[in-house]
Amino acid sequence: YTVTYKATDAAGNVATLIRRVDVIDTTPPVITLNGLSNETIEVFTSYTDEGAIANDNYDGNVTSQIIVSGTVDVNTVGTYNINYNVSDSAGNQAIEVVRTINVVDTTPPVITLLGDSNITLEVFDGYSEPGFTAIDNYDGDISNNVVITGTVDTNTVGVYTINYNVIDEGGNEAETVKRTVIVQDTTPPVITLNGLTNETIEVFTTYTDPGATAIDNYDGDISNNIIVTGAVDANTVGTYTIRYDVSDNNGNAATQLTR
Repeated sequence: YTVTYKATDAAGNVATLIRRVDVIDTTPPVITLNGLSNETIEVFTSYTDEGAIANDNYDGNVTSQIIVSGTVDVNTVGTYNINYNVSDSAGNQAIEVVRTINVVDTTPPVITLLGDSNITLEVFDGYSEPGFTAIDNYDGDISNNVVITGTVDTNTVGVYTINYNVIDEGGNEAETVKRTVIVQDTTPPVITLNGLTNETIEVFTTYTDPGATAIDNYDGDISNNIIVTGAVDANTVGTYTIRYDVSDNNGNAATQLTR
């Protein structure tokens, strides 16, 4: 703008002076984000930018002139920035506003047992691990990373637990999966008579039972546990039966023998 000053003296002489006034705009517009400046989303989900608004002290609403740069790859875990910039008609550049989007993996892997989760073995039989798989939504097959704890002693009757654990690259721990292995003894002991199964003695003589032995596959020699029932009356002619029974420590009863 120009302001002109004139003055005239009594003789009619005119003096002129001009003042130049520059009215300028040096105030930058202001960008305001819609939504949060830091967002976290799960990998493989969708992302929609909420945008921003921009207002200038002179030009007013300049939202339509905002330049947005940056992308978000929702299929790859990482940190992404979306940048918002705008200038007003006077060339004043707004302070850049940045929105940070964290694409994260919070989904734990899943362990699946191959074979039964409950296995029963006979004592002294071998045990072979049936296997397992561990699948993660982001890392894929991480079966090789599974940590197995627990052992099975097939030489000792008991209940054993095998635990399977795994953690993905994002630090997400799978729910522990357990397999129960029961080592049992179902084999009965075997009784063997000492002497004959059929004996003949003369009346009024003395009869001494030769006894028997009992061997169990797990408990070993349990001859002392044999229960003998029946009696022989050596003073009375007749036929008498002596019965031999035994059970091992796991309750398996031997086939009864008689003499």
